[in-house]
Amino acid sequence: TLKGDVEAVAGRMAALLGERQRTFYQLLRQLDDVEYPVILRAWGALRERGALGRDEHGHYLIRPT
Repeated sequence: TLKGDVEAVAGRMAALLGERQRTFYQLLRQLDDVEYPVILRAWGALRERGALGRDEHGHYLIRPT
């Protein structure tokens, strides 16, 4: 299902950002097997949860829980 795909991609994004901070473009390059609309929905899901933060250089990261 699309919702399942979105949640799976959001999990992948969170894992990648948990490894190190990345720009959105760097994140996109790591998800080159995922359709762009699914990436945008997953990104939106992480934003809605307040999970995304930024470092002093503007790179995205996962906020500590």
